[in-house]
Amino acid sequence: MSHKNLPWPELHRPTRLTQLAGNVDAIRELKEWVRAWISGSPNRKAALLIGPPGVGKTASVGALSHDYDLELVEFNSSDKRNKGSIENQVWKAATQQTLDGRLRLLLLDEVDGLSGTSDRGGVGAILKIIEETVHPIIMTANDPNSPRIKDLLKICKVFRFEPIEPNEMVGVIREIALAHDSLFSDEVLEGIVDKAGGDLRAAISDLETLSVSGRTSDEGLPSRDVRREVSDAFGRLFMTTDPETAKRVISELDIDYNQLLLWLEENAHLHLTTPEELDQGFEYLSLADLSLGRIWKCQNWKLLAYVYDFLAIGMSTSRKITPYRIVEYSQPSWPMLIWRGNREHDKESDFLLQIAKIASVSKNRAARTYKDAILEIVRQNPGLKDVFSNWLEIKKGFFDERSSRR
Repeated sequence: MSHKNLPWPELHRPTRLTQLAGNVDAIRELKEWVRAWISGSPNRKAALLIGPPGVGKTASVGALSHDYDLELVEFNSSDKRNKGSIENQVWKAATQQTLDGRLRLLLLDEVDGLSGTSDRGGVGAILKIIEETVHPIIMTANDPNSPRIKDLLKICKVFRFEPIEPNEMVGVIREIALAHDSLFSDEVLEGIVDKAGGDLRAAISDLETLSVSGRTSDEGLPSRDVRREVSDAFGRLFMTTDPETAKRVISELDIDYNQLLLWLEENAHLHLTTPEELDQGFEYLSLADLSLGRIWKCQNWKLLAYVYDFLAIGMSTSRKITPYRIVEYSQPSWPMLIWRGNREHDKESDFLLQIAKIASVSKNRAARTYKDAILEIVRQNPGLKDVFSNWLEIKKGFFDERSSRR
């Protein structure tokens, strides 16, 4: 794919410190820390940048490497980051000198995402490497309260990045819009920024989506700051009795239809407690599941809209007697349905993994920043299915399935 066809967040990624927006103090202090490394006298060998997505943490590292002529080596969470691979790959990069004698700047992105079996021992391996490194190591994390970074906080120089001010974000996306001959009113630009929740990458991606689709309003764009975890979204879903509100909550929930059905089947009884409520709620769940079966059998993805309607209407209109209460939700437990859900999830996982590798970002960031824009581009111009499927090395059928969801 040519440079001009890159997704806009990647195409307009800052390459110099002067191009960064927001977090002036944090970036200035980070520069001083890098200069201390260049002069050979750092007080801490590693730095930890903490802040929400899209506020310039990774971009500032790339800009630093450019402005100070450092060799940048990135390890993001789309890579395998277990104890063995970290000790092998990261240790070599951290302890071996460069051929030209320059400093090497190591970036470990989203270290708070180290979890589970595949990442086991990762933090411990990083701590040992920091002791032995001859090059600066910078790590990023989104969650300041993550238990996975508590040991890193003790030995790293910590820099906190805050959400970028709305007026600065508006200025950035206005310049990008002008660069693409896309004209939007200040009201629309402010709406994009408001829904991005301080995430500049998300705002740029939404700007691209509107530009490609030819829309002149920000109506219908997802609010990034309300894409909450399943438990939080379910709280809002079961609280409402309005189908339109329920549909909006479901659309903002970042899991696919199979997983959504599994979660609802597992937890609906917590809010639908009378026989009549359960009967109606599970009748709608059955209709949604039946529609999914017909979709798989006939490959008629237009029916997918009915699946979401059945789920939203079923959950919002079935609770008539039981008062709403806060509960703890459980993960789905039916193995066969989980397998069905995972089969579809794997397709999207492969899609995001390919984007993550190409853009050198994590799968989570690929989902937040690039997924919606790419799907909207293909939906608006189906002729690009071949281009994107070849570029991402995925089957064209993936885009048929996803476009039918919109």
